[in-house]
Amino acid sequence: MMQSYLRLVAVSVALCLGSVTSIANAGVFDGHTINYQYYFPNLSMPYASAGNGDYLVNSSVEISNVVDGFGTIDFSGDEFVISFAHGGNFSPTAFNGFAISDVTASINPFASFNLVSNTAVSGAPTLSFDSNHLYVNWAGLNFNRGELVFSVSSLTPHSYPHSHPGTSFSRTISPVPEPDTYAILLVGLGLVGYSARRKQI
Repeated sequence: MMQSYLRLVAVSVALCLGSVTSIANAGVFDGHTINYQYYFPNLSMPYASAGNGDYLVNSSVEISNVVDGFGTIDFSGDEFVISFAHGGNFSPTAFNGFAISDVTASINPFASFNLVSNTAVSGAPTLSFDSNHLYVNWAGLNFNRGELVFSVSSLTPHSYPHSHPGTSFSRTISPVPEPDTYAILLVGLGLVGYSARRKQI
């Protein structure tokens, strides 16, 4: 009887931890809606020949037109990848690039923005960010078939609004466990209680 009791406890804990782990591994972008807007020749001039709009980040490629029919953008976890199938160049202006925004304010404030790898663009684009926007300016650079991989991190929920220098950053969101996590835990505890009651009888 004790073996059955311990087995029930182990199964309950494993189910609960599995559910919490899958939630904790959600990336910065996963499941959130972002806005993509291309700008040219400066940041006050939106450029219409691009896939501008709001996109829900899921398992498919979100943006099929980076600019002028060239390139795609795929968001996943804490990264996004820009892929070009053909070459061309970006005119040398004050700003020739795009901004990604957190339109629903559901993403924790952005904490870092980096170019991880680049097999497509000659030179490195200029990156900048604030708590709700990411900017990529590749004015004057040439591009060829290849990819650019960008990584993003966000502040952990406990790090703001009172963040200060030295605050540790996290690359993942740590949301509150969903109701099904608690339901699994309660079912497990119920089974443990039932087993203990049967043992007393």
